[in-house]
Amino acid sequence: PMCNTVTYDDYKDVMNRQRMDFYSGKNKLGAYLYTNKEGKKGKALVLVCHGIGCNMDGYLNRTQYFVRKGYDVFTFDMTGTCTSEGKNIYGLNQSKIDLHNALESIKSPSRFKDMPVLIYGHSWSGYASANVLNYGHDEVAGVATLSGFNNTWDTMYFHAQRYVGKLAILYKPWNTLVEKVKFGKYAGGTGVSGINKYKGPVLVSHSKDDPTVPYSCSVIAHRDEITNPKAEFMLFEDRGHTMSRPKEDEKKISESLVGKKTNIVKTAKYNTFQYNVDIRYEYSDKATVFAIDEEFMDAVNDFFERCLAAK
Repeated sequence: PMCNTVTYDDYKDVMNRQRMDFYSGKNKLGAYLYTNKEGKKGKALVLVCHGIGCNMDGYLNRTQYFVRKGYDVFTFDMTGTCTSEGKNIYGLNQSKIDLHNALESIKSPSRFKDMPVLIYGHSWSGYASANVLNYGHDEVAGVATLSGFNNTWDTMYFHAQRYVGKLAILYKPWNTLVEKVKFGKYAGGTGVSGINKYKGPVLVSHSKDDPTVPYSCSVIAHRDEITNPKAEFMLFEDRGHTMSRPKEDEKKISESLVGKKTNIVKTAKYNTFQYNVDIRYEYSDKATVFAIDEEFMDAVNDFFERCLAAK
């Protein structure tokens, strides 16, 4: 059976939600606040931020985990994704711009007054959650950057090589120029530089077998350059890219693809990343794809609890 994404209906017995759209530049981004069923204010606000080729609903399994642990959760779709405005995702740096504007947007609602803020950023948002720290945000109590790449060029080069080989290096000067023109002050910077500028605790986590953001492109590969004394590291050998999925389910998904042809037709509506996400899960059911490894998530939660205790 082809996987379908989870929806709010799958978790509405454990949490409520309300729409909280905000603007990132000229585009309105779709956003939700998730809270416990009793409406009691959470002990902190966690921003759960999605990867490229996905959307906020694809992270509802992690969202409900944090709600169950006593947090409020704020999630949103990046520019050009699902419920958000924008003709396309615009570029890899767009994620940190959207996250920056999300952090600005939660400063005014009275519910969040004096509420600690934590960030759970994965993949594209693993990059964003570390890199956005170059632009301030010392008000954030703690950041978990998972499966994130350190800079845009390394990951662009890795994926481009899959299509054009070593010739991909010829694109580097053009890529640098385009990013500068498109993103101005938000071009450049790295996850490492953001972590080092930030005064708070950061959890950096990656798996060496990650097929999407290879270890060589990761933030954690630059561990020796990280000078933030509050940085912590979790490096795995066999957790894949998603990290939060049980290893046995990760293995089941990989085995489901062996010797199979893809039936998903690549159409104009797909960007490359979305297409790669969909074909990976074509022969897996929803329960497998969105299974949660409580032990892994508990390790992230333990980090967040220590961030709050230190405030």
